[in-house]
Amino acid sequence: MFVKTQTPEQRLSTWRDIRNKNHSSIEEVLEDFASIKLVSRYLDYYTPKSWPTPFEIVSEGYFCLSGVTLVLASTLVYKNFLFEDKIIYPVISNNINGTSGLVILHDNLVYNFTPSKIDTWDYVQENSTVFQIHNLQNNKILS
Repeated sequence: MFVKTQTPEQRLSTWRDIRNKNHSSIEEVLEDFASIKLVSRYLDYYTPKSWPTPFEIVSEGYFCLSGVTLVLASTLVYKNFLFEDKIIYPVISNNINGTSGLVILHDNLVYNFTPSKIDTWDYVQENSTVFQIHNLQNNKILS
């Protein structure tokens, strides 16, 4: 979806195209996000007040696991796949692929633990270390 050689404007345009694409399911959105190549940790996943907005993440290319998760959450809210006032963001260390950062927990399902898949919370707990869980208002994260 995003490549290193894109300008900030090109990344924002690509994201706008994804947000405006006609997705009929969360799985289709996850499939679009699965092609993002993760970079080393950039965001401090323990301090939500320090998190940039999804637009800043895309513009600046902050595509660590946490950055991608926040952009994914924003996209899912925009497309009305997530509509609660709060989103739960566990901070995990994935024992399968070695990544660390935020994932989305919703109705006992986890998004962005395994690219393009929806995993159960039980599966994630069995295959990761959970360090912390943030339960945050949408308007604080998605603005």
